[in-house]
Amino acid sequence: MNSLSQNDFLTVIGTAITDHRVIQIKYNNVWRTVEPYMAGLHKESQTPSLYGFCRDVIPTLYAGQDNRWQIFRFSDIEDIELTYYEFRPHLEYTGTFDRLQPVYVKLAPSR
Repeated sequence: MNSLSQNDFLTVIGTAITDHRVIQIKYNNVWRTVEPYMAGLHKESQTPSLYGFCRDVIPTLYAGQDNRWQIFRFSDIEDIELTYYEFRPHLEYTGTFDRLQPVYVKLAPSR
């Protein structure tokens, strides 16, 4: 993906976060349905990334945590679509996530 595409992705993600709308991303050749919560630079790698709740990943029964909260690097996103579906922020979302710094755009917590 080139830098123009990253800017386009950030525009779509920003709109989705502001309007609480679900996006679909083609990530490593697989379409994923994601509730976007935050976009910024990954703290360790300094790569533009998206933090979101993946609707189509089944939680692992044997893992101690829900694996649907994920980070997606922009460089691995091949395509993005803004859907008409809206979402309500999850109660466990606090508005802070220390693995993305700085943050370009984020959803305010619902508390």
